[in-house]
Amino acid sequence: MPGNVGDHSERPPSEASGRDPGLLEVGRLLERELRGIVHDHLVLAALETRQAGESLVRIIVMGLITACLLSTAWLALVGAAVLVLVQHTLLPASIALLLVFAVHCLVAMLLIAAIRKRSKSLLFPATISRLEPAAFDEPDTERSP
Repeated sequence: MPGNVGDHSERPPSEASGRDPGLLEVGRLLERELRGIVHDHLVLAALETRQAGESLVRIIVMGLITACLLSTAWLALVGAAVLVLVQHTLLPASIALLLVFAVHCLVAMLLIAAIRKRSKSLLFPATISRLEPAAFDEPDTERSP
């Protein structure tokens, strides 16, 4: 068993013989320790990456289900509003449905305009302007005293 007190198989030869380890042996021990640490970190990163990927898939699926549920709830609400308008003879059914259609199209166009306006910030404009080379002005040779 490697962890026993009497086991000298894991110790370097200089340590087993009672003398101080040489620089080469210390270097080998450090290399072995470094490889172990790097291996452990890579295994941990791989496990966490897999866990994050699985969580992302679950979040996306739950988001899609939520979107479907909210869409059907919205349709039920709009249908109820149309029924109220028709039952109280405020509007005929065809006009009520056309009104709902027009309102939905108007809201969709407003959202598309807002999305286009916001999409400009996706291009990292400040970062790009900072990365562009600065335009250097040529020094004035005709400076007035």
